[in-house]
Amino acid sequence: MIIGIGGVSRAGKTTLAEDLCEYFKKQGNTVDVFCQDKYVKPTISIPKVQGVPDWERPSTIKWERLTEDVQNSTADIKIVEGLFAFYPASLRTLYNASIFINIDKEVFLSRKKADSRWGKEPSWYAEHVWRSYLKYGQKKGDREEYIDVDGKRKIELRNILAFLPD
Repeated sequence: MIIGIGGVSRAGKTTLAEDLCEYFKKQGNTVDVFCQDKYVKPTISIPKVQGVPDWERPSTIKWERLTEDVQNSTADIKIVEGLFAFYPASLRTLYNASIFINIDKEVFLSRKKADSRWGKEPSWYAEHVWRSYLKYGQKKGDREEYIDVDGKRKIELRNILAFLPD
């Protein structure tokens, strides 16, 4: 099974991927988690916006490598998570389940302000991330079977598991 998890930055994608990984491992499955952030091109090749590397565009990701890694994985369960998880058809068509975590702009801005993973970011950058999410990070394709999740509260794993294929 291959599960895609998308949504804006700070929505809870990584946490959900980790929770699913732990759950499936306890069930005796092998699990690989593919985080989009680990497939970012070298900083030198990333275009800049106002002098800051613009990580918020799909062209920054090594899609071919990510897709190959997912396809070559021998794990029982494969989880792909990231802002652009539904952007490339090369991945989107592989998913057996697509989970989209929704948060509104106010929640995003609040969580982003508290986020220090990437160091100090310019004050305008959060707005840039939000615009990029609206442009590139939405549900894509013909797939109507997205599992929509409210990311404002703690995501209950049992609610997700009920919608996953066997």
